[in-house]
Parts: sequence; C-alpha cells; structure tokens
Amino acid sequence: MKVVGTIVEYNPLHNGHLYAINKIRELSKADIIIAILSGNYTMRGDLSIFDKFEKTRQALKASIDLVIELPFVLAVQHSDVFAKNAIKQLYLAGVQEVWIGSESNNPKLYENCYKNWKKEESQEKIKSLLALGKSYKEATASIIDLPSNDLLGFCYYKAIQECQFEMRLHTIQRVGNYNSLETGTYASAYAIRNNLSLMDDFCPSYVNSSFIRDSNLLFPYLKYQILSLSTEELKHIFFVEEGIENRLKNINTFFTLKDFIDFLSTKRYTKSRIQRMLAYILFQIKKSDMSSLSEYSILRILGYSPNGKKYLSTLKKKTWIQTNIKEGIHPILDFELKITKILDMIYSSTMLKDEQGKPQEI
Repeated sequence: MKVVGTIVEYNPLHNGHLYAINKIRELSKADIIIAILSGNYTMRGDLSIFDKFEKTRQALKASIDLVIELPFVLAVQHSDVFAKNAIKQLYLAGVQEVWIGSESNNPKLYENCYKNWKKEESQEKIKSLLALGKSYKEATASIIDLPSNDLLGFCYYKAIQECQFEMRLHTIQRVGNYNSLETGTYASAYAIRNNLSLMDDFCPSYVNSSFIRDSNLLFPYLKYQILSLSTEELKHIFFVEEGIENRLKNINTFFTLKDFIDFLSTKRYTKSRIQRMLAYILFQIKKSDMSSLSEYSILRILGYSPNGKKYLSTLKKKTWIQTNIKEGIHPILDFELKITKILDMIYSSTMLKDEQGKPQEI
C-alpha cells in the first residue's frame, strides 16, 4: 500500500486545492492520501475562517483519506518549527512521500538551498542579521532567495533531512497567484478571504459560506486579556518579546483587530509574528507552558474515508492514535480543549462536542 502525505490549511479549500489533490493522486499513484491540517488557527496566527471540523468535512469530500490535526501550539509557530512538527506527524503516520504545491516545481532547488544554508558562513550571516534586528524570515531569505511558498517547501525539506526520515519530498506546480483575485478557474485562498463573494465561483459547492467565522469577534476578548494583565505578566506570554508588551497596552485606543495588528507591525515585528503573539495572549499560553511541554507522538484523527479508516486500523498497532480528546491525555491536547471552549463561547459553536465525539466520516 502506498501512503503519501500533504500539509494543508484549507483556509478556505478552493479549486486550486482540488487540482492539487487530484494531481497528487495521479502522479504518486497513492492508495492513501493523508493531510496534516492546522485546525482553528493557521501557521501565521490567523483564525481560520472555518473551524477544524468543518474543514475536515470539506477535506474528506475533496477525497482526502485521513485528516490528522496539527494542534494549535505545534501549528501557530515560525515556519521552521511548523514544518518540523508537520513532518514528524507524517512520519508517525507511515507516510513514504510528502507532496506539496510549489511555485518553482523543482525539488532539486531545495536540496541546493539546503547545502548553501548549512555552510558555516551562511549560519554566521543569519546570526549577524538577527543581531541587527532582522526577522528570521528576512535573515534566512538573505541566504535562500525563494518565493514564500517555496520557502516553506524548503523548511519541509530541511525538516526531513535534520530528522533523518526516509521520506521523499515531491512538488506539483502551484496554480494561480497568491495575490491574484483570479486566474482562470482558480483564485488564491488569500484573495477569497479578502473578497468572500469569490467563494461561489472558486470553491467547491460544499464549502458553505454560512459557516464562516469573523475574526473581529475576537477583538473584545483580546482587549480584555491585554488590559487585565500587567506589562510584567504580558512578558511571560509566549511570543511576547523585546519590550512589545508596552506597546500592547495601546489596545484601548483601537476598535478593530486589523488596525491593532497594523499598529504593532514593523520591519522587525512582521504581521505574522504579531498575529501569533496575539493568539497566544488570547488563550493565555505562557513561555513556561511551552518550555515544559513533553514530546508529542500522538496522531489526533479528525476524520477519515472508508479507505482511511482501514489504514488507521494498521497504524494503531504501532502508533498512539487519539480519535477524541479529554483533559489529561497530553498538555498539548489540554491546550486544544481550552482553545475550543473559548472559541465555542465566542462563536456559540459546538466544537467541544465534536472534540469529544467520533471523527468525521464520509
């Protein structure tokens, strides 16, 4: 049985994603396609416009066989950490090949970049740029000049090499352009999120806009958290660094999440970095919480097809499988429950019931 994997956000799932899934199945000749899904939040710290259970239902309808969750504290991270966590999950799931969308569609490029990145002079340059206040992304880009999508692909390749996993990375040509409104039958997820009227034309019919969540509803709760904590207490929240806790206290003068993010963002503090930090503040996750986390070797299953369910039965013999969650299983899943309860309160949703029920099935 050939098992391949991909790493996805589906924010939202659109026609370009359907093209990618079909291409992966065609080119890989896979029997099983596994998706590692970042759930309620994306790597960049955005609230996903659909909750993770709705995204799972959509993924299964798009012919993904097994959907595995990358929990919040593993997903809402810098690209290097996100990539390594996602690759580890695919390895635990018995994946032989990792397939990703790519702007260049040239896996050899990642190998060449990795050789250059490993050079001592390259590492010294990165360190010096970081000391000058450059972001990690900027510092890395000075060594590896790749489009953002390919830069994440490089992170996946690097994770496979550093973990010494026997997995091969394959690419398929990415269709459409990240910033474009539309390219033929495709529009990017970014474009759709910024113009939800595009959803009807560029997403499959089962991606239902009535389930969309508005991130602006988070803002009053975020404001409460920031104003109720002292600057000293804010310093202990994960991703709060280098004195930004003082600027956070200006939140009382803002009325939208977007405006507050724009205010906080600088060349050093990218928008993604700010969004990640605000998400950790909202859910009160501290540096001490993150530093004390133990190894996570659990596959949290969100959903499966009939073939995915059969494959899962073979995985159970060698891997820790978790289909529903409750408190006390692992600290990372405890955070997941905490986040679900808070989002349930804000959005009057029923995710906690889904967390504690059976995986989605189609």
